[in-house]
Amino acid sequence: MTSTNNANERAGRYAQDFRKLAQQHYENFPVGSWLLPKSARQHLHRIYAFARTADDLADELQDRAALDAFRKGFLRHEDPQVQDVPLFMELFASIRECELELSLFTDLLDAFDQDCHQTRYSRPELLDYCMRSADPVGRLVLRVCGYRDDGLDDWSDHICTGLQLLNHLQDLREDLIQRDRVYFPVEELEACGATVDDLRADRASPAVRSFVLDQADRIGQEFAAGWPLIAAVRGRLRLELRAILRGAAAVLARIRAVDGDVLGGDVHLGKLARARTVLAGLLMRSEPRWGRR
Repeated sequence: MTSTNNANERAGRYAQDFRKLAQQHYENFPVGSWLLPKSARQHLHRIYAFARTADDLADELQDRAALDAFRKGFLRHEDPQVQDVPLFMELFASIRECELELSLFTDLLDAFDQDCHQTRYSRPELLDYCMRSADPVGRLVLRVCGYRDDGLDDWSDHICTGLQLLNHLQDLREDLIQRDRVYFPVEELEACGATVDDLRADRASPAVRSFVLDQADRIGQEFAAGWPLIAAVRGRLRLELRAILRGAAAVLARIRAVDGDVLGGDVHLGKLARARTVLAGLLMRSEPRWGRR
């Protein structure tokens, strides 16, 4: 009973501090920027805070019990009479107002729980993980902005899977050293002549570089498959998505500029680079280059 109470306390403390937690994280691809209307931003910031807080419990603390308590606390707030945690109260206000599917939130929680115990993936397992860890966010963005269409969902899924894989590619070394995780299939790494231990090095070997560049090309194909979503939505959401994809293209370009050395090269976007991608999203309508020149 004591361990359960401690898990509830940890989950509750993190949920109560969600605003501060959500602001502490670096993100290449922020969701709900000023490009979107204020009404949509409010809902998306609540969604982001929920996902970020749960991800912290799984990723930073690797606390499966607290994550389970977080899930139970969230689901209890499906009852409007329950008003224990501001994060959940506000989020369910958005869920009701925007008619959001509860399954999109529980899918996210399932993926975060998976991070607490699974460290290696086959290609089908990786794509299934992305389907639950990333794709729900894109679908929630569409719902909040008034779109409910299977075709749009499919394009969004390609974009979100690409973004998830791109983050994993940037963090190859960090994920292995800090969490013993290798998201990309080991057999694909070995097919390029590299091993998991090679990912611990300060600089990428030629074999690791080859692997990274191959994965970057596959990720670019995901973005290309999702690009039609830009023309299918209207107004400020179109600008937001263009900015996000310009940021993704910029990261892919950086990966290629360091010849695939994501272990030793800085391939994350700084504030100035991110500002440039937003400007490009505002001004440039053409599809970025996703593949190698």
